[in-house]
Amino acid sequence: MRRLLPLLSALALACARVPAPPPPAPDPAPVAPAPPPADRLAPIRADVEALLAEQGEMLWRAWTSGAPADPRQALAKRERLLEPGTLAAVREAAAAAKPGERRPLALLEAFLVGERLARDTARSAEKLAAARAQAAATWEGREIPARKLPALLAAEADAGRRAAIEKALAQAEQRWAPAAEEHRRALLEAARALGAPDLLALAPLLRGEPADALAARAQAVLAATRPAYVALLDLVGRRELGIPFEKLRSRDLPRLQALAHDGRAFPAGKALQGGLATLRGLGIDLSAAPGFTLDAEARPGKDPRTLLLPVAVPGGVRLSLVPAGGAAEARGVLRALGSAAFLTGIRAPEPELRLLSGVALEAFGGLLEELAGDPAWLAEHTGLSEHNLEPLVRAGAARRLHLVRELAARLLLEVGRQREPARAAELARAACEQLLARPPTAEEVALFAAEPDPLLRSADLLAGQLLAAQAEGWLAAAGGPAWWRSPAAGALLRGAFAPGSGPDAAGLAAAFGRPGLDAAALLARTGLRAERAGLRLPP
Repeated sequence: MRRLLPLLSALALACARVPAPPPPAPDPAPVAPAPPPADRLAPIRADVEALLAEQGEMLWRAWTSGAPADPRQALAKRERLLEPGTLAAVREAAAAAKPGERRPLALLEAFLVGERLARDTARSAEKLAAARAQAAATWEGREIPARKLPALLAAEADAGRRAAIEKALAQAEQRWAPAAEEHRRALLEAARALGAPDLLALAPLLRGEPADALAARAQAVLAATRPAYVALLDLVGRRELGIPFEKLRSRDLPRLQALAHDGRAFPAGKALQGGLATLRGLGIDLSAAPGFTLDAEARPGKDPRTLLLPVAVPGGVRLSLVPAGGAAEARGVLRALGSAAFLTGIRAPEPELRLLSGVALEAFGGLLEELAGDPAWLAEHTGLSEHNLEPLVRAGAARRLHLVRELAARLLLEVGRQREPARAAELARAACEQLLARPPTAEEVALFAAEPDPLLRSADLLAGQLLAAQAEGWLAAAGGPAWWRSPAAGALLRGAFAPGSGPDAAGLAAAFGRPGLDAAALLARTGLRAERAGLRLPP
């Protein structure tokens, strides 16, 4: 038609007494309908999935063989992920999405914000890591890396020498305080570049709730667990060290744990065998999971520490470790196996719900980790009598309760000192006193306050601990005290894995039959274990 229009106009003009009609308007160009938000985000999602896969491959090679790796190279190929327009597109899609469709988009936005923060603070993060690695203390005429001093505390029988080691550790940790403050300032500047007035404003995105709600939960956990904590530490301190609660200090806790450990419980490789067998009893056979890789071989160049990598989920989960002995190694291996079972069991189609795991990964990893403190599981998998295991169970219950309280207190401190930096020292002492349920020493405050948590990572760790206890109670209600041998509990667990990161912390608590995220289940499980180990805690 358009090619004929000039000819038709000419013929009209050739007719002497007939006025030429006005030329018709050109046909409008066809306008393609705007693609739905999901389609517009498809390239972004593909880039994120490819980025994580490439970085995972790099890290796996570096960890298992010592090959050089720079994960930033993978990001350099996908710089558009960090462009403002990418983040704006995700936010626009989230604003237009239906309520049930917002969770993946929120996880995607949080990932992009985290990558931006990491890129923009890479230099200060590297300086902080180097300062921490180089921190050392002088002890008995030798320079000892600060990271090795906790092991000295565990091995030291003399209380006075433990006090001296703690003082040396506190002095060593203070040496990287300037680098930590520099990194905090860099993060604040990067957050403001993203439009946030401060780091706490990122809490709803990065941690799922406003900072005030997170702090309120932390305060409630500290209040709820205080009576049981005081009673448990008093009983364990008297039995293991002959020290009542009022005289027990943080420097004594590593020694307490060491005395409670029975070397026969976890020889090298025992936790790995027991964890795999436990999962098989639940109907989860990791050796048959498509794409799951377990590298448990010791060889030159391989990092012996346990590493779990979701290169692709669920079909590319990899676990590297070198079997060693001890309760701490057992907890780490069991945690990694629980997390691997979760990742290989995800069936959600959205890449965000498969790859961007948060509190769910913490919860299911913690669920299996805490079997290392369950008297019935220990009796099954160590061959020791419950009598011989009682010290390990008591110490494990104390460690778990102390960890939860430490995470809650750290969260309170971080929220407080970001709001009122001028009161940082005062707030650190107050939070440390809440943690310990007694007036702290100067060294205890210094060591507690030294650990930076500017992005409130402790909130996710705390939620994971609380959820792990709730999941344990939920499975025990379905499968009995030895729930790890129950097909019914296994079916429930596999069903909980399937949606991946779809449920947030509140959604997971509801799935576990709890009205919300609190310390009630943790206290119940702690009380049961303490009672099996000969201790009765206050209700």
